[in-house]
Amino acid sequence: MRLCVCASIHLVLEILFMQIKVRPDLVFLEDIMAKRCEICDKGPMSGNNVSHAHNTTRRRFLPNLHNVRAAVGTNTKKIRVCSACLRSGKVVKAA
Repeated sequence: MRLCVCASIHLVLEILFMQIKVRPDLVFLEDIMAKRCEICDKGPMSGNNVSHAHNTTRRRFLPNLHNVRAAVGTNTKKIRVCSACLRSGKVVKAA
């Protein structure tokens, strides 16, 4: 438990000094490891599988996430980013 609290505090301090805009409510370790983009907060959506006979069953549509080494200030950090953010240039990949 102490390791998680210490890691969360370190993560909060690191996010405060980043140049990439990360949502402020994504500061806990449990939220960052979720299936969400750390830049635009795109997450899982729910919907239906629809068969030819129009039988419906529930399903989840997951975002297309990539683990990317991004330039954060003067150093690099691994973040989970959706492909839309990568294509639009919201993230600068580390060289």
